Amino acid sequence: MLVYKFGGMALKDADRMRALLPILKRQKNEKLVLLVSAMGKMTNAFERLHASYRSNDKSKDIQFQAIKKYHFDIIAKLFEEGHPVFDLVNTCFENVLSTLKKYHNEAYDFSYDQTVSYGELLSSLIVSEFLADQGIENCRLDASELLVTNEKYRDARINWNLTKEKIASKLLPEIDNSNLIITQGFIGGTHSGIRTTIGREGSDFSAAIFAHFLDAKELTVWKDVPGILNADPKKLPKARQLNHLSYHETVELAYYGASVIHPRTLQPLKAKRIPLYIRSFLNPEQVSLIDDNNQSDGDIASFIIKENQILFTIASRDFSFIDAEKLTGILKLFSVNHFHIRLIQNSALNFSLVADENPLQLDELLAQLQEDYSVKYNRNLSLLTVRHLQDSKVSDLFKDTEVLLEMHSRMTQQFVLSSETLASFMTELNDLV
Repeated sequence: MLVYKFGGMALKDADRMRALLPILKRQKNEKLVLLVSAMGKMTNAFERLHASYRSNDKSKDIQFQAIKKYHFDIIAKLFEEGHPVFDLVNTCFENVLSTLKKYHNEAYDFSYDQTVSYGELLSSLIVSEFLADQGIENCRLDASELLVTNEKYRDARINWNLTKEKIASKLLPEIDNSNLIITQGFIGGTHSGIRTTIGREGSDFSAAIFAHFLDAKELTVWKDVPGILNADPKKLPKARQLNHLSYHETVELAYYGASVIHPRTLQPLKAKRIPLYIRSFLNPEQVSLIDDNNQSDGDIASFIIKENQILFTIASRDFSFIDAEKLTGILKLFSVNHFHIRLIQNSALNFSLVADENPLQLDELLAQLQEDYSVKYNRNLSLLTVRHLQDSKVSDLFKDTEVLLEMHSRMTQQFVLSSETLASFMTELNDLV
């Protein structure tokens, strides 16, 4: 049993879709569960469409038609005229429009999940029909009937016991009849059958859950990059590939913002010692392996840059301590408002943290915090995290520069600077890679 996950860039156009065929045909004698993401950048497009319908933006109909045209342009290049897929995709878009109109006044997170999940549903429909048309028989299943979650929309948590039961009762019988099962990443469903999503970039985590419950031989995540690198090559061109990493080091890199793998992906794999391969669908021989083997590249210095960060400094108005109870309340507000925290620093009277930008809910978060605290914040920042470079090279680099926040531990150095300032040091950082 193998589990594959293809990201959006592997499905962004007709040529990329055709490139999947030789990869899948090589596994024709293996049982395979294939998870897909939304095509290209369609998750972003559906997010904008959802927001536009909620605000009754005058461009909402234009956005809807653009998304529809994108999908129809792809299938027009993959299928003969008159193929049933055209009616199936059209019906799916009728459901999108009906969902937008039905739920646009509901709670934001709830209506988001009902709308944005159509990116994966459309992608899996088209992939399934295309493979069948090419002679690769398959069975398509709805992940919302397999991954059971709670009702925390946009960031749902898995009910592991019920998910195990659903996979056993709904997926395993289909595997007996078909060598290839196609389903969606990112999507789950409540016990009552309402669609949820498990957080942005959550498709990797979905794939790991399926691999865990199916006792898969391995999980392969197919991307448009040659495995895991020690830096983003678009920013630092001297980035090197990390060929072999431990589960532990990969979790650390993902936690600090390395974008290749979702941070929750590793736990279900490590529990059953299932190896994870990160492969390039452009060149399948380029691969990074993640497993329990101690022979790894984990001590190579890694440089992680997260842009669009906000630094919050929160203080009590009455000169009282920021104690454990207050910290718990503050962090809960960030969680409820979907701010992903990257760095935390605490003192007696101040509490500082760095989080990803979330402009849709920033005003709401600030209003809630300011009920009890004085709040200052800086936007348009970058967070540089350096792993396994325990000398003073990076600190010396910034010694005459305004660093808004700095933290050091045994293995990790972190620096918060304005994005403009960090951009001016890219040449010097590239020399350290």
